[in-house]
Amino acid sequence: MPMKPWLAASVLAGVLSAAAAGGPALAQQATWKVAIFGPPRAVTAPVEHLAREMAAKTGGQLKIEPVYGEALSKATEIIDGIKGGAFEAGLVCASYYPGKLPLYTVLDLAMLTPDDIMAQARVQMAVAEHPAIAQEFKRWNLRMLLPGPLPQYQLMGKRRIARAEDLKGVRIRVSGEMARVLEDYGAVKSLVPAPETYTSLERGVVDMISFPSTYAFASYRLQEISKYFIDKISLGTQPCFWGVSETAWSKLSPAQQKLMLDLREPATQAGAQAYAAADAKNYADWKARGIEIIDFPAAERAKLTANAGKHWQEWVQDKEKKGLPGKALLEFVQAKIKEHTK
Repeated sequence: MPMKPWLAASVLAGVLSAAAAGGPALAQQATWKVAIFGPPRAVTAPVEHLAREMAAKTGGQLKIEPVYGEALSKATEIIDGIKGGAFEAGLVCASYYPGKLPLYTVLDLAMLTPDDIMAQARVQMAVAEHPAIAQEFKRWNLRMLLPGPLPQYQLMGKRRIARAEDLKGVRIRVSGEMARVLEDYGAVKSLVPAPETYTSLERGVVDMISFPSTYAFASYRLQEISKYFIDKISLGTQPCFWGVSETAWSKLSPAQQKLMLDLREPATQAGAQAYAAADAKNYADWKARGIEIIDFPAAERAKLTANAGKHWQEWVQDKEKKGLPGKALLEFVQAKIKEHTK
């Protein structure tokens, strides 16, 4: 039975009073280090919001310290660091760990996840609670601290792409399952970690970069060396989230845990606002730079979408062969997407 609003407010007031008084609702003082690849940017806004609010509402008893630029860990090794106790939390993107988080890559499937940031966040949180995903996370001493919804992935770089057929032979930095619908039309996948994208594009290792739009392109300064931005190709989203070690989580008091969970929605909203602000700034900047912004035609995108379902089933078959509940999980995800996008 859901807690009544007045009762929830009373409980939270008690938590905050105890925090201010240093009372028994609080665990011992702690600092969590959060491993982040790349600079502060829109995607980091939720954990930054959480850090500010937790410090304020616990009287500094629990400090969350974001550490940027792979100073704590490479992008591809964050869950290993969490499991090993090198730090307490980090930005986990499952496309970097297909062998370690195989089931969570369901949210990486091309053209599956909803556009709406808050709807996507609610789907992620529901998926994290699925028993099969919970078991997968448990192997890495991992739990979802915050969802990490992303804007749809678009393309930026040095090749003009206005039709599906223009993808032939184009070397694209694209991760995971999203690559498959591009490969159908002859694109060549290259999995380049985000911090290496500028150098790879500059040196001609790749022709185009796929990123959540628009903030990520600007975060890695790709507009400085790009000629084209391909908008509305909307390939899907990478399944990223803010993970925390179960060990660190278990050391919190129930009151601290509740407070942190209550902050999930406002933290996610802070991220959505940061994405919108980045879009307003970046579109204007890119036009001023003379970057050609191409709206990928809906009819051309439909050619890519036509093959997406086939690749979803290939993902299911691959997981089922390994004894994993791929079919049931995909159906669960589809049901949750329908539920949260009404």
